Amino acid sequence: MRLIESIPFLLACTVLISVISLKSPVLLFCLLMGSLIAIVIQQIGQQIKLPKRQLISLQILAVVALLSIFWLDYFAAPAQAQFFKKAEDFFQNTLTQGTSTGGNTQLAVGLVFNVLRALYLLYIAVALIGVVNAVRKDEDWQNIARTPLLVVVAVTIADVLTGFVIGNPNK
Repeated sequence: MRLIESIPFLLACTVLISVISLKSPVLLFCLLMGSLIAIVIQQIGQQIKLPKRQLISLQILAVVALLSIFWLDYFAAPAQAQFFKKAEDFFQNTLTQGTSTGGNTQLAVGLVFNVLRALYLLYIAVALIGVVNAVRKDEDWQNIARTPLLVVVAVTIADVLTGFVIGNPNK
């Protein structure tokens, strides 16, 4: 009777694992390795008689470390493509439709977005120098760091929202 009650759960797990394996084999590998590591830590902990609290802490730490490695691998991208890459691609594709001289337009759009990225990085660098100087002089560095932090958050949110509005042109 218990097996019949757990069939929907097992079916949902099967669907989830199949979707994960189709979309991201690396994530599936990390999940399987995390499960294996948790089981191995459990067995070793029982043999050397570790307290349950330490055992659970070690298992959580191992799984978090493995998923952190996946996260770093998944979000790794070229440095020039971090901010507004989708917007740049959208404008390069949209502004060149129906024109015979699309090369010049694409170069101009690329130049504009690269200048914006350079200005953003220079602003962050100058603001970071100001924050470091404030820390060295024992001033209130948190007030000085507030504005650059707001700029970073605003640019990140704008980039994410731009991705939502534009969508994925490859699909």
